[in-house]
Amino acid sequence: MFAALYAPSVPAAALAGVARQFTPRFEHLGAVILLDAGGLSRLFGTAQQLGEHLRDALSKLSPGDTIPRVAIASTQTAAALLALGSPGLTVVMPGKEAIVLAPLSVGVLDQFERLSGSGLRASGPPGLQASEPSGWHHPRHTHQASRGKRRAPDNRVLDILGKWGIRTLGALSALPGPDIHERLGDRGAYWQQLARGMDARPMVPWVDDVPFEVSLELEWPIEGLEPLSFVLARLLEPLAEQLERADRGAAAIYTSLRLTTRSVFTRTLQLPAPMRDPKTLRTLILLDLESHPPDAPIDVVRVFIEPTPARVLQWTLLARAQPAPEQVTTLVARLTALMGEGHVGSPGLVDTWKPGAFEMREFHVNHPIDNRPSPNSHPIKESSIAELTSALRRFRCPVPTRVAVHEGRPVRVQTDRQGFSSGAIVQAAGPWRTSGEWWEETGQLASGPAGQQGGWDRDEWDVAMPDGTIYRLVVEREVGQWCLEGVID
Repeated sequence: MFAALYAPSVPAAALAGVARQFTPRFEHLGAVILLDAGGLSRLFGTAQQLGEHLRDALSKLSPGDTIPRVAIASTQTAAALLALGSPGLTVVMPGKEAIVLAPLSVGVLDQFERLSGSGLRASGPPGLQASEPSGWHHPRHTHQASRGKRRAPDNRVLDILGKWGIRTLGALSALPGPDIHERLGDRGAYWQQLARGMDARPMVPWVDDVPFEVSLELEWPIEGLEPLSFVLARLLEPLAEQLERADRGAAAIYTSLRLTTRSVFTRTLQLPAPMRDPKTLRTLILLDLESHPPDAPIDVVRVFIEPTPARVLQWTLLARAQPAPEQVTTLVARLTALMGEGHVGSPGLVDTWKPGAFEMREFHVNHPIDNRPSPNSHPIKESSIAELTSALRRFRCPVPTRVAVHEGRPVRVQTDRQGFSSGAIVQAAGPWRTSGEWWEETGQLASGPAGQQGGWDRDEWDVAMPDGTIYRLVVEREVGQWCLEGVID
């Protein structure tokens, strides 16, 4: 459910102030304010009662001879068009948008399109729209910051519809859609979609122009992470206080370093959870720069933080608390700086049948899932499903071995690795032949560690030794190399 407020005589800032009294999720379309009214019924009652509250709030700001317009509908397009075309308070029941919109003049579409195209905020945060001669480009290219570049569309479609005798939204909605698109193009089809009360895009909530950015021009260039650490501490502490006052956390950090070579070195950190501790943010920036150091001394340091709502976490009394995201992120950053990119994270499956293939993905702390059985679950049935008869414990590095083969079947295994059984094979099952990715490389197939790119062609056997141990035995067919890949428990 959406609510639209229209009061041309009321300043835009005053309209935004009224919207903030009801919800923080609202969009500014020139003289029209769109509110996301979903969930407001618990505070203000029914849709009719909510509309009356909005009307009364606007009436306190409007002159005596001006009646503010308020419309409530299930789509933002219908609410905005009704606020533009209908006086007073209009409340539409869900599913009745097309019927209520039908008597409105087609001119409201042109008015709505002009508001959507040119009546929005004219620019982004002050001083951050244009790129400076130093090469600094602001990372915040949001949807709202780019709206001011749109030009108000002409009224060619409105003139054509007037010549056709189409005066109301109902008449436009009744026209065949393919014919409209054929004669008027995409814009005509878009107008018909609006006339039917359909939303062409999701609502983009208003974001206050409070740039979380600080910069410092140094008197003397610095080189190295130690002096940069003091500069970052000086910059991040006021940023952290600003985030705390706004109840925001950092979702991403953009660090821009202007070097003495007049080039700009920029690094971006995507944070797994909102955080605003200045020491943690400084540590993450320094660890990232340790892995990707600039190639010249620094004379200007700029830090921009992309904000997000702060994290609210409430642990139960019985569950063990998980480590804080700040601690985990710092630990992962330290390990990444030590081991290198791509060597720290969580293993993830890849789209291949190659045995042991995996990829490293970003590490996240997952909250524990409550696995307690429900009151209606059958304990015997649940436990029987969870039982595991056997499992393959794969070795991270396969163990080379010597295998004697008789009539195509392995009959004896001999290995020098301590802790592994050698001797005659009591029983063998197989072979299971797998191959793939032969198109990736030509010539000899790759026989490197699991997860390495390249083709493979091999046979797998499950063999039982005299002491009862069951091994997974593998032979690379192209090179004839046997190895123990794992043990079956």
